[in-house]
Amino acid sequence: MKYLLNWNDEYLDMQIVSGPLADDKAVREVMKETVMERLVQLGVADNVKDAEEMYLAAEKVVGPEESMEELHVSPYGASIRYGGYEDRYQIVEH
Repeated sequence: MKYLLNWNDEYLDMQIVSGPLADDKAVREVMKETVMERLVQLGVADNVKDAEEMYLAAEKVVGPEESMEELHVSPYGASIRYGGYEDRYQIVEH
């Protein structure tokens, strides 16, 4: 089973965001929705549409020369940078 974990550099705490999820597709969809919601909450994106555009663009980034300052997405997780802090999401199997 797969889980989505979140931790924050500001508060130094970790929590299970979602799980157990049976497959990669389900956990990636939950990660996308969670990260998009958080982008709006943090004010990094103005609305869900902008957050989705950011997320899809970050998914396509291949190398560091193309990377986005605020958002990084990989097959195993994502991170959001804001105001000197970072929210991290990681897909784990247990």
